[in-house]
Amino acid sequence: MTKQVTVTFDEYVITEILTVNSLNRGIGPTQSFRTQNRNDKKGVRFLGTSSTVLTHEMDFTLMEGVIEKRREISRILNVSEPKKLIYSDEPDKFYWALPSGDTDFEDKRLYGDGSITWQIFDGLAYSTEEYSFTNDGADPRAITINNPGTEPMLLELEAEFTSDCGFLGLQNDDLSTSALFGTIEEVDGYHYEASETLFDDHFTVDRGWLLNQGITPGVTAERLQNGTASYQVDEWQGPPAGYPGIVDPNEGYAKVTDYGTGNSWHGVAITKIVPPDKNGAYPVNWRSSYRIDFNNDGADNKNVRVGHNSVTYSNQNDELIVAVVVEDNNSVSERSDVAIYIDGNRVWDNRETSKYYVSGRTAWVAVEKIGNEITVNVSYAGVQKSFISKNPDTELRKITWYGAAYKEYLPIANNFFRAINVKKHNVLNWQDIPNKFGSKDILLYGKNVDNIYCTLNNNQGLQYRDPGSTLIYAPPGLSTMFLSWSDFATAPIVKLKGRAAYV
Repeated sequence: MTKQVTVTFDEYVITEILTVNSLNRGIGPTQSFRTQNRNDKKGVRFLGTSSTVLTHEMDFTLMEGVIEKRREISRILNVSEPKKLIYSDEPDKFYWALPSGDTDFEDKRLYGDGSITWQIFDGLAYSTEEYSFTNDGADPRAITINNPGTEPMLLELEAEFTSDCGFLGLQNDDLSTSALFGTIEEVDGYHYEASETLFDDHFTVDRGWLLNQGITPGVTAERLQNGTASYQVDEWQGPPAGYPGIVDPNEGYAKVTDYGTGNSWHGVAITKIVPPDKNGAYPVNWRSSYRIDFNNDGADNKNVRVGHNSVTYSNQNDELIVAVVVEDNNSVSERSDVAIYIDGNRVWDNRETSKYYVSGRTAWVAVEKIGNEITVNVSYAGVQKSFISKNPDTELRKITWYGAAYKEYLPIANNFFRAINVKKHNVLNWQDIPNKFGSKDILLYGKNVDNIYCTLNNNQGLQYRDPGSTLIYAPPGLSTMFLSWSDFATAPIVKLKGRAAYV
């Protein structure tokens, strides 16, 4: 092996520290055959093959400053997952490699000799170039794919819908890929304009929310409404997490200014009387999205702080339709809970985690009622649940936000209500609700290391993926990926991208 080879691992050019003396890459993974003896017959039954981990043995020398260089090499090799390994004699390819647990090294004072065993667990090299294929040809229902590798190419999907659409399906010509998103049976639905926005409040000022006259979920027997609230423009804004001095006068929040006192939960409630639509009708089928802050950012004594933050939707008889509760009721450590109430009853909760703390500048919660089905989506925590209500025809009349402290415990530092909107669906049946996918929606699907992901508009969307779907692969050489979508929809813009793989 020539000494001129350059080796880059995890973006570090390690040959700036060491000199490579030899590099044995072998000829692919070592294979062994699995067989089974056959009684009273000649030969054996062939069952298949198995392979061991592909390894590259690299001998090296350290010259001058051996101690410092040895420590630097040790730091670079101290990784817990495979990283990119690139050799300069094949710069258009890389391996996902991990150095073996033991790196031999013999220190000879003025120089040192050692060896590194690179382990390539999948036994493959990948192209540094990412290939991209789209359905912008003469037939938008077919994508021609040219895979220059020796192995199937794993592809990531990006689909932008150009109209309402119920489903998107993919299948390649060798049938190794079959993926479905959405529902084939879905009929054409109304456009989103058929849903009427009743209000959209960002709490920069008090817009007539009633103080301490709300409906709250029964987390405890006593829930006093005796605090005060204030409304203000958010002074810390800007992408992605906010920059001082960049202020949107339309972005604000309501916050607790005084929790009052009590022997259980006590705090402030603000209540919105839901307006009727332009025809004087109140919503029976509706969707509401809101954002909150619930965290101890910037505070001391975080472990002992407790707090309650809930949004309750109630009907014309002041009966609870649905409520979403976020709490920290652990006075020893930072632990957050979420609970969902339907028809006044607690129907689901998840306790003692850290994932429900939130800063709501971008994270949101969505609640939707269609007939007797109520769906709650806590987007920032990846939670989506659906429940059946006993009161499908009840009208939404009030919405209450309740921010509370418990007894005399130190309250949570940031307990804000940032924004909320309500849209009335002017429909009677689920078939009339806007379709699974709307114009400009972006669907992403693929595999990240060992995890399958599926997102819609950057929100978790595995619920849209049919359970029988495979990952998307293209065989070596030329192949065709066939697409299908709802017959009432226009062609989505579909892009597939991936890297060629080589043994």
